Amino acid sequence: MLFSVLIFFVLYLVFYNYSIYEKSVPVFYNHSNKYWAHRVLDHQIANDLSVKYNGVELDVFFESDKSLFDVRHHGSFKDNSLSVYLSKINNNDMYFWVDLKNLNYSNVSSVIKRLDSITKETISKQRIIIESKDIKLLYELKKSGYKISYWLPSFNLIKSIFQVYEIRNDLENYTPDAISCSYHNVKFYSNKFPNYSIHCWTNGLDFKNDIGEIEKISKINNVRIILID
Repeated sequence: MLFSVLIFFVLYLVFYNYSIYEKSVPVFYNHSNKYWAHRVLDHQIANDLSVKYNGVELDVFFESDKSLFDVRHHGSFKDNSLSVYLSKINNNDMYFWVDLKNLNYSNVSSVIKRLDSITKETISKQRIIIESKDIKLLYELKKSGYKISYWLPSFNLIKSIFQVYEIRNDLENYTPDAISCSYHNVKFYSNKFPNYSIHCWTNGLDFKNDIGEIEKISKINNVRIILID
């Protein structure tokens, strides 16, 4: 029994550290300052933070009946328009990570149409990356010229053995501009996809007290963006 457990442990260690996909895609953001501000839902705060950070992450819901993106993390309609938000940004060099919370088959066409309108009026498509869990729908945005980030699930001792090969196939078929995950999972996905751009968030870490751990993540070559609370 002990021998079997040892064999499993060794094999799993090999699996955990072994690369399964080494292709890369053009990098969306490649700067020595990898730190972006997390969950910045107010344009004025974004302007204030632009002195320190090159980019911000924000959450949006697409409201089909109103044909607009509402900037909010959860809850009911806030009437906080993405179009207005972006139009109020003073720094023309600012980047934006847009976590699109409710992308689905019924709204993807309207999402693209509205994004096209917003980017014509406010900011270049090249300065925005759209994140979602659904790579097939994200690919529709990519075909329309948008940068996309594929949200990846948390590492699981059993599920990840199978999920990681599905992810590899998705990277091959849909070529997102980045993959995104929690900082807990960066090591695993960096091992699996060592040349693919990784964007991560650090929920639960304090920039002042946990700076050592955050800096360790920033030194991983293919980590491009780290969201800081």
